[in-house]
Amino acid sequence: MALPESRLQFNPRANLPDEFIFEAWYVAAWGEEVTRKPLRRIFLEEPVVLYRKQDGAPVAMSDRCVHRAYPLSRGTIEGDSIVCGYHGFKFGGDGVCTWVPGQDNVPKSARVKTYPLVESGPYIWIWMGDPADADPNRIPDHHTTYDGEWSLIKDMRTIRARHALLIDNLMDLSHETFIHAGTIGSMDVAETPIRTEVEGNIVRCFRHMENVPVPPFYRQSTGITSNIDRWQDIEYDVPALYTLHVRVAPVGAADEAAFFSKVIYALTPETKHSTHDFWVIVRKTKTPRPAWVDQSAVAGQTSVLIEDLEGLEALEENLPREGGWQELSINNDRGGLQWRRVFRERYKGERAALELLLQHR
Repeated sequence: MALPESRLQFNPRANLPDEFIFEAWYVAAWGEEVTRKPLRRIFLEEPVVLYRKQDGAPVAMSDRCVHRAYPLSRGTIEGDSIVCGYHGFKFGGDGVCTWVPGQDNVPKSARVKTYPLVESGPYIWIWMGDPADADPNRIPDHHTTYDGEWSLIKDMRTIRARHALLIDNLMDLSHETFIHAGTIGSMDVAETPIRTEVEGNIVRCFRHMENVPVPPFYRQSTGITSNIDRWQDIEYDVPALYTLHVRVAPVGAADEAAFFSKVIYALTPETKHSTHDFWVIVRKTKTPRPAWVDQSAVAGQTSVLIEDLEGLEALEENLPREGGWQELSINNDRGGLQWRRVFRERYKGERAALELLLQHR
């Protein structure tokens, strides 16, 4: 893996992982966000500019001009190239500089790093590690985001909280009882035990609640007013994609009478203390739904997200910028502890491979 030696710096933390995994596919943008106009976004503390070539193929490259590090995203697109808005250096979609103002020769070192992209479903996926390892088959399963049997709504926010805090939040849904008391929470979430399992890079958590009160969000979205059976089955493909499989049904009802949905979070670290959150809700539906239904669902999910956002940003602000802090884990933290273990194992494997590569240079 051709990764910078600076990545060898490792500051172990007693609590949340604070490292980045580079050898993974992350969501960079929605497909419609990337156009013929440069789009700047930061991933894993590296500034990146995205745009489309004339044939529609997306491009991602470092957003630092090789000349004086000016953001290329502040430049213009000419054909398939991007022109720096500071001193006019022109770079092709492969990152190679093709023109330098004021001289005929272009230095051989005049190039910027490019990143592999794959457009699949509603997403554009980016690989921040060694391009030679960018196997599209390693993209997390997201087929329900483009499967015709499921209807989709989506949105995106950048949250001022570290990636690990968002994952901890999503792996321990007992917080719904308290943070989301007025929307999706009920005491049954915190009181119902979970079961966990690990398969490779995937951590799963299962919580099945029977004959419990229906929270306001589900009362509005399903029309059920009496008690329900409610399932929350989590599948987290470390580090980039989290899926919550939801089943809500009248007590004792078969699947034919149940409501199925999936809440999918593609979580991409921006910096050590901020995260891009691309969320999708898909629902199985047999008939077209009026626009107001999706609008209501977006509003409801946005309300839930804002509740999480306020809590996570308060938590981020409350944590020390460096070093560890005291934590106490309980039964409901089993999923959170499992994902931390899988993450650290994957990170250590990536780091060991990098060290081996550097030894043989």
